[in-house]
Amino acid sequence: SRLQFVCCAICNGLPCPRDSQHALTSSVRQTRASSRDPDQRVWIVFSATMGDAITGGIRHGGEIVFQRGSDFFVLVLLIPVIAVLRSLCERLGQYIFMTSHAAAANRRKRARVRTEAKKFRESFWKSIVYTLSSVYCLLLLCWEPCLREPFAEYPNPVLTKIYWIYMARIAVYLWMTVSFAWDVKRKDYKQMFTHHLATLTLLILSYSASLTYIGTIVLILHDVAEPMLETAKMFTYLRKKSSADAFFVMFMMTFWVSRLLLYPYFAVRPSIFQTWPLAVSLGRTAQVLWAVLNGCLVTLLGLSAYWSYLIYRLCLTKIAGNELRDNRSDTESDSPN
Repeated sequence: SRLQFVCCAICNGLPCPRDSQHALTSSVRQTRASSRDPDQRVWIVFSATMGDAITGGIRHGGEIVFQRGSDFFVLVLLIPVIAVLRSLCERLGQYIFMTSHAAAANRRKRARVRTEAKKFRESFWKSIVYTLSSVYCLLLLCWEPCLREPFAEYPNPVLTKIYWIYMARIAVYLWMTVSFAWDVKRKDYKQMFTHHLATLTLLILSYSASLTYIGTIVLILHDVAEPMLETAKMFTYLRKKSSADAFFVMFMMTFWVSRLLLYPYFAVRPSIFQTWPLAVSLGRTAQVLWAVLNGCLVTLLGLSAYWSYLIYRLCLTKIAGNELRDNRSDTESDSPN
């Protein structure tokens, strides 16, 4: 409609959904027309044959143009690096907490000190990872013109800087999922596990299906608030109440804006409505992939709404004059229920 076109024109040059759908379908038709070999079989990467995906890939000027299955082999090297990085960060975090006034004040309560030291070093490690990821995305990826129109062309060319953030985040989420076995069990353990599985599925399938622009947008919007949350937790464990409150307020505002406003508008909405005509034109496999990818996006949105409710409860606790504390930081055994 005319109103829809005007709204799209106002939003910083964002494409009209109908135009994006037409461009997307036309791009796929051109890709199909360029291949005349009847023996070629299309992989999940619709623009590449199975042979390209496994053995060759297509690269141009140092940039990855089409994916190949061997691109994931770098995870074999990245996961041990992530494990070593976590070990070093936790050792440093342990030293910082044990030499703090908070640990000295509770020296007689050894069990409590051990529990809070473990929570502190986990938050310290996560703050380092999320800060590095956020800085990388904001400096190198956030200003890419292609992210303004993630579905204007298909397949999405994979820039080298997008490839590395994809592989690094997949490695981190894989290791975080494995570390659930020995990390502190929190009240939202099931929700966090679901979050990690949904994110891993989204990253792996979006990379394989040449939809890396939308995956990059998800990473940018999801990582930007996390460093402030983990920093607020660390100050809470160190008994630095004013600093913890300040970082929590920054986290709260950033979380609500990035997860509940920007994420649905710039990721969920265009992914659902602009890619369906493409999925229909490509057949049943593409439609199943469309359902899985968008199911992951909606799952992440639902989890963000759930955590927003927890944040709202924390705000009410603060307004009531009680101590500000993270509901997720309690173990299941500490729960009043």
